[in-house]
Amino acid sequence: MQRSASFVLLAALLFSLSLGAAAQEPLELTVQGAAELALQYNLGYRVATLDWESAQADLERAQIVGDADMLREAEKKWAQAEKAYAERTQELKDLVRTSYQELLESEATVENALLAKERAEKQLALDENKHKAGLLSSLDIERSRNSLLDAERRYQRALVDLETRRMKFNELLGLPLDTELVLTERLLLAFVPFDYDLQTCFELALPLDGAVADAREALAKAQEAVAAAQSPFTPRVELEQALINEEKAQIQLQQAEQALYFRIRGDYHALQDQVHALQMAERNIELERKALQAEQSKYEAGVISNAEIVAKQENLAKLEQEYSANLLQYSLARVKLLQAMGKHEESDQHE
Repeated sequence: MQRSASFVLLAALLFSLSLGAAAQEPLELTVQGAAELALQYNLGYRVATLDWESAQADLERAQIVGDADMLREAEKKWAQAEKAYAERTQELKDLVRTSYQELLESEATVENALLAKERAEKQLALDENKHKAGLLSSLDIERSRNSLLDAERRYQRALVDLETRRMKFNELLGLPLDTELVLTERLLLAFVPFDYDLQTCFELALPLDGAVADAREALAKAQEAVAAAQSPFTPRVELEQALINEEKAQIQLQQAEQALYFRIRGDYHALQDQVHALQMAERNIELERKALQAEQSKYEAGVISNAEIVAKQENLAKLEQEYSANLLQYSLARVKLLQAMGKHEESDQHE
């Protein structure tokens, strides 16, 4: 009860400060710091905490009463609550990391859109000077203006999307929506290689997979039933049924392990495809930048019109935006596979 009152007071304090949040210093956050805030103030997680505390109180009450049936039922519910609470905790941490990375990607999108807008502005200014000198037609000016108009729209849209994602991230952390945050782990925007082979991925994921764990538990129970049925005082039919159940449990365990292997295999090779796609995208962007420089030299020499320049600029902006989005998808898929392998802490250190 005291913990609940403390949470309410903290929440009230956060919301009472929301009106003045814009005037405060920005809050600098690492991924770990963001996760710690979410574990304290996220409303959905608070509900899970209340359920966990309720199950704990029921267990303590049953222990005081001393009734065997009541205690057995309370212990069962407590075990379920413990498992659910641990899963919810990890889910929230994973969601914070994903949202943190998505917010960084949105910031990168704004930066790319701004660069594209500035390129379009410079091109229009150059074209207008050439138009005044009689070197370009009004059609060329209209083309440059349309390109700038489109770039400005994409930039404004990127700002709106960034603001929305910031508010959603604040909501996830349990902060006032207008809280100004500074994400300090900028390396999350960089490409980080995946250093594990397929077999290692599978071996690390095997003891952590829920379906495999359930199948192993079922097999252990089946084996215990076989051992119990081997008593000379047990009817033979019970032993036969126990042996059948044991064989079924062995088959189900094998199926669960095979299903996990193919899932890990699929995720692993999909990640390798993403690595190759990013490497090719980097090469294409570099090639497009060189091509744009070459076209600009031709344009300044009066060899070509601005149509080629505008097309190159827009294509470069498109490639940069696609690379940023693909890098985010790779990073999220990489972290997801690491998490399946139980490498939560290592993924934090790498990135």
